[in-house]
Amino acid sequence: MNEWRDVHLEIVSKMVREPVAGSRHVQRQTLRGWCSGYEGDVLDEAIDDLIAVGLVREKGRGTVTLRSVQDGKRFLERFDEDDEYVWFY
Repeated sequence: MNEWRDVHLEIVSKMVREPVAGSRHVQRQTLRGWCSGYEGDVLDEAIDDLIAVGLVREKGRGTVTLRSVQDGKRFLERFDEDDEYVWFY
């Protein structure tokens, strides 16, 4: 699996696991701490990508949330080729 996809899957899986959706949101810095195996710039770019495709919403003061847990699970199902992140089955 390439690193670019792995970063996105890691972020979404952490947000699904917590769950960070609906009225619950977290700071970007908190999310970066949850995904500590990657550099901050790489994580910020991945978060921006997920915002651009509409899976993650950015709220005020730099906080982020998933559009929904179900959408996060569908994202993982679609892009997790090695079944590393599809832990909810």
